[in-house]
Amino acid sequence: MHIKNPQSALLTNHELLLHLRQEDAEYTGEDGTDRKRWKPKGLEHMLRDGLSYLQTADYSTITLAEAHPDRPMTLYKGPHSLFQALAPHYRLNKAEFVQMYNLRPTTQVMLELIIEEADQRFTEDQLQDILARITRVFEEVEAEIPLGVEDREMPKVENKLLGAARKKKVKRKKREE
Repeated sequence: MHIKNPQSALLTNHELLLHLRQEDAEYTGEDGTDRKRWKPKGLEHMLRDGLSYLQTADYSTITLAEAHPDRPMTLYKGPHSLFQALAPHYRLNKAEFVQMYNLRPTTQVMLELIIEEADQRFTEDQLQDILARITRVFEEVEAEIPLGVEDREMPKVENKLLGAARKKKVKRKKREE
């Protein structure tokens, strides 16, 4: 097997939890079919371990999944999104957005662990501003975000998600010269 596009899509912990719950429901008959099936051993272990990890009490994914069983609303889409709050002001890559969503940093140290080469890319004031914007997005009560807001047409953000992909192109051009 050959992987053509490595990491062509990244999943948040919220999306992963929803997927694992759906898979488990298909085998236990809780998906509306009332048809129980035997789980392969590897799948059984993966579902058990993945669900127990993502549903621990001190982990924010479980409360998000209960509040929004169909979709995470504050990552990329809509005016209330983490992407809309940060992308027009800072060059971050997709993996950094997903990690911010998953880990929800509350201190500058946590933020610097998420953002690659944070001390070289941003000043301390910029990091504090990023942290303030993240806090503002996540303090908003997600239950109050209206349904369908993520489908609303938004203005295009210039230079979105330039992070790591941009560096590779620059390195490639330097090698060609």
